[in-house]
Order: sequence, then C-alpha cells, then structure tokens
Amino acid sequence: MGDISGKALGFRLALQGQDGKPLKILHEDKAVPGSGNCPTSYSLSEAYEFAPEGKPAVIAVLVLRFSQGFEGRDSGFIAVTGQAR
Repeated sequence: MGDISGKALGFRLALQGQDGKPLKILHEDKAVPGSGNCPTSYSLSEAYEFAPEGKPAVIAVLVLRFSQGFEGRDSGFIAVTGQAR
C-alpha cells in the first residue's frame, strides 16, 4: 500500500537495459495538481513493446495512479507511450 496521507506525488518512468544502465526517460512529472484527486501513489500495471519490421520499437506502459476519494481510495490508469530505444 502506498502513501495515503494526501500528499501529492509525481512519478518518473525510465527504461533501463539488461545491464541496469538507464536507456531513456519515458515520462517525468513537472507538476501535479494541487487539489482534487491529487495522486498519493503509483504502481506499474502492464507494459507492451511492439517492434514492427524495419521500424523502431515502441512501448506502451500502463501506470496505476492512486488518490484519496470521498469514500476511500480511488484509482485510475495513466498510459505512457514512446519509442523503446
């Protein structure tokens, strides 16, 4: 269970190689909302890579975002896409 204190948090999603070295940053929050469904934690849900022949591979990552709602914890998905390399 993540932080449920109501403090707004951002996230950074980076790809790394099999050697553990960073390849690239797919997403990095610059700011998060100050009110209304502020995120309290994030969780990786799923990731897909598509590599069409003769074209660069692309990736789609689903990130589950948690926030504190009126009747308890709420969640929703954020889709992050980009070139895999």
